[in-house]
Amino acid sequence: MSCGISSCCMMSRMDRCRSAFTLIELLVVIAIIAVLIGLLLPAVQKVREAAARTQCQNNLKQLGLAVHNYEGIYGMLPPGIVNTSSTNNLHRLMEEYRFTPGSGGYSRQGFHTIILPFIEQGNVLTIAGGGNYNFRLNWNDPVNQPVAAVRIKIYECPSVGGSHTVHPSALPMTWVDASKPPATSDYWVITRGNNNSAVWEALGMTYPGDELVRAVLTHNAPTAMLAISDGLSNTLMLGESGARHQGWSGAPPRIYNDGSTTAWGVRGAWASESNNIVNAGTRGPVTPGVAPAGKVTTAAHVPTAVAVNAWNQGELYSFHNGIVNVCFGDGSVRALRDTISLGALQRITARGDGNPIDNLD
Repeated sequence: MSCGISSCCMMSRMDRCRSAFTLIELLVVIAIIAVLIGLLLPAVQKVREAAARTQCQNNLKQLGLAVHNYEGIYGMLPPGIVNTSSTNNLHRLMEEYRFTPGSGGYSRQGFHTIILPFIEQGNVLTIAGGGNYNFRLNWNDPVNQPVAAVRIKIYECPSVGGSHTVHPSALPMTWVDASKPPATSDYWVITRGNNNSAVWEALGMTYPGDELVRAVLTHNAPTAMLAISDGLSNTLMLGESGARHQGWSGAPPRIYNDGSTTAWGVRGAWASESNNIVNAGTRGPVTPGVAPAGKVTTAAHVPTAVAVNAWNQGELYSFHNGIVNVCFGDGSVRALRDTISLGALQRITARGDGNPIDNLD
């Protein structure tokens, strides 16, 4: 009997011992979990980026609709930016930007401020000093600065990280409250293509001239829809140039300037008149994280030119993999592949070059 009891006790103790993991078993389980995480993580990242890309396209869609809502009220498409030094009478729709009604020069305004009421953000204009944003003063006038400091969600691409504000160290002394710097945008008006005739000739095309090389929207003037002779669905209006308050280059995106000095200055502020996209192309070769040599200005630059996703300073540039989102004049949003040629980019940018592209795929 005692032997049986002893055997039973030993088996019971062995069962209790076997109920726990050995060190080797635990390491195997951890290794399996690590492998599963490694397999799932890329899929999760792809889903997250797909969602961010969709949201980015929706943001552009809303901006495109806002432009058409503006046209529905005023009968013209809005000015892309207001930055003229002219004192002439330019257009009736430009009168509200004059320092003095009916005469004199014009204040400096960005597209995003003009369009605020048409994206259901008109209330933002009411937080300016004195109660309302004053279009007869520059966007960075102390009266208007509180408005320029407000972050607007649909102006921000979810794939672009960071604070979406200008670095306080880059602000001029005239900015009243450094704790509330200008908010930034990742989307901008495309105002024109490359305006150098030698570049067009090197691309095997005829330069259409200053007026027709402009895109759907332009600087210092509203635009009639009929002026887009290549067709609204064939001509670019808006696009991505992400994180412009900093310097980024190449694909995948790499930063070369964090925008934290007064020498860099105020860039990328959505209210600013200095932000637009000119699809001139970037001189190649481009090294991610290194400031490019500049825009394409001569025929010699054409062979190595990079059309998109090369430089975020005034060129189409996204934080998505392999594409950049754009909005055409009819409000449709499409993804341009970063392999698009400089010639094709000029054809879909210029409003009247006579060479529309029906299929970009």
